[in-house]
Amino acid sequence: MDFTFHPGVNGSDPWVEFYPYNPSLTAGYAFMAIFGIATLIHLVLMIPYRAAYFIPFVLGGVCETFGYHGRARSHNDRTGIGPWAQQQMLLLCAPPLLSASIYMTLSRLIRALNAEEHSPIRPKRLTVLFVLNDIVCLLTQLVGAGLQVTGEQKIISIGNKAVLAGLIFTLFVFGWFIWIVVTFHRRLSAAPTAVSLAEGVSGWRRYMWVLYVVCGCMVVRNLVRTIEFGSPHGADVRSREVYIYVFDGTLMAVVMGLWVVWHPGRLVKSARRVGRGIDGDMELLGGK
Repeated sequence: MDFTFHPGVNGSDPWVEFYPYNPSLTAGYAFMAIFGIATLIHLVLMIPYRAAYFIPFVLGGVCETFGYHGRARSHNDRTGIGPWAQQQMLLLCAPPLLSASIYMTLSRLIRALNAEEHSPIRPKRLTVLFVLNDIVCLLTQLVGAGLQVTGEQKIISIGNKAVLAGLIFTLFVFGWFIWIVVTFHRRLSAAPTAVSLAEGVSGWRRYMWVLYVVCGCMVVRNLVRTIEFGSPHGADVRSREVYIYVFDGTLMAVVMGLWVVWHPGRLVKSARRVGRGIDGDMELLGGK
């Protein structure tokens, strides 16, 4: 990060400027409101869709909300470590929480569509594997952000490397996950299940394309953050506040907004209802 370290003058304590610009008050509060509203909506939607797997998603929204509150607090306070630490830790840790629900959503779609045989990895293993990888990413970035907030130049450098390692690992994990999504999508399209063909569920392809867009937003966000922390061109990203709002805040808001409109819980609920009806019909036929 482009911090400016000041050793102190005439025996005064050293201090640090955490931003190369004055963080925007208006943008900070605007994005705080956007994420706050989206998080509240997702919290409400969890009830009718019985979507407990969206708990990490809601927690990620909470982190985004208070992360941008920290950026607003940093307005005209470029040396305040409290507001900077708040936004740095929360905005780095929010996306892994959002990702956890993304991983769990795919496994629930696979089971609800009765399409386990089309998945390259069994749904239960898929959830465990990717959520564990996500926890590793979260902890790595959390440790890195924690080291950064010490304000010590050498420790901050170590923290940057830890965050970078977590971001690179996240990119690999998402690449693998997208391959699984594409493989499952192609197989189910080629050999649809009875549930996927039923009325009210036949639009499952739309939800798959929304999942692609959600994954794409996460990948672009992580790629830009990786450039920020590990590329020689990262100085350009760090020196302009617009990048964090366009390639982090806006992309994460799009992720939350898309799943407000096309909440996967709606498809899962419909598919499970259809699946129970099909199972009941099969039992009746078997009894005859």
